[in-house]
Amino acid sequence: MSLGPRFFRWHRWLAWVVAIQVLAWVAGGFVFTWLPFKAWVKGEEHVRRPQQPLPADWARQVARHLEAHPGASVLAVTSVLTPAGPALKLRHAKGETWVGADGQALAPPDEAAMRAFARRHYLGDAGTALAVQRLPSVPPRALIVREAGERTDLWRASFDDFVGTRLYFDARSGELVAMRNDAWVLYDFFWRLHLMDYTAGDDFSHPLVKAASLAALALVLTGAVLAVLAVRRVLRARGGVLRR
Repeated sequence: MSLGPRFFRWHRWLAWVVAIQVLAWVAGGFVFTWLPFKAWVKGEEHVRRPQQPLPADWARQVARHLEAHPGASVLAVTSVLTPAGPALKLRHAKGETWVGADGQALAPPDEAAMRAFARRHYLGDAGTALAVQRLPSVPPRALIVREAGERTDLWRASFDDFVGTRLYFDARSGELVAMRNDAWVLYDFFWRLHLMDYTAGDDFSHPLVKAASLAALALVLTGAVLAVLAVRRVLRARGGVLRR
């Protein structure tokens, strides 16, 4: 096989492989551009994100907790809002603990408390239908989208609005951990396609995307060779005409 047909065959197959990913990139760019990011994807039109500053006596609360649990150590302290009111989330070597103003661990909230708490976060119509469900794990959406990450044992509050707002709360404390909707799922789906990372969705440098970049480079190089061969053929043809 001569050089031209061989490079043409390589170029054609590379084009098919690269074109599929390019289509995903272009479609993703369209979605990223046209979806209202803050209003819909981040849900700022429908959900109020709780802001809970550390209380003035937070150190005293932590001290009370440590007195009740000798030998415990605290690695980090965060102030959060729960159905029982403001609380401190204490991160330690074995996990997390939520304590109230008295330094005692919070009891897990029930469904009624979670329903009322979810309503407090919602900015939409108060009459919007609300379904509350406790989930041991959150199934993926659109095959590859995990809207609660690797978290388990969560309360999910689903609102029947046009974006399908869903709030996820830690079942141990009732703390809001994720705010999702159908626009977020669509955005995240194309984000994963864009990065070619179908697991965590945040890896910019992995074997698959590296292989795609090599394929795109090979497509350009084979195209350049074909262009040089085409120019050479044209010059030869013109030279033959001139000799006649």
